[in-house]
Amino acid sequence: MSEQGGPLFLVVTIKPRPDRKAEAEAQLQSMRRHTLEEPGCVYMHLVQPEDDPDNWVMLEMFRSREAWNEHMRQPYNTEGNKILEDLLREPSDLRFFTEK
Repeated sequence: MSEQGGPLFLVVTIKPRPDRKAEAEAQLQSMRRHTLEEPGCVYMHLVQPEDDPDNWVMLEMFRSREAWNEHMRQPYNTEGNKILEDLLREPSDLRFFTEK
């Protein structure tokens, strides 16, 4: 699984607007389906914290930072993120992790 630099993990906190949750989820699930087809994506899960129903979390793992960079260049991702701007209360918070 190790490519240059090893695997990259992400925890993305997503804050959908209460009146646009269904649209936000549909957009995120569409982007997720495409991403799962990428060779550099190991997994991507959209989850909801049990103690925080107003926020979602996307748990992601890519084979490398380069694989994630390639993911970020995909049209369904760049266009999808523009669509999400109106569906979220604020920009998503991305946290990056590497294995120790």
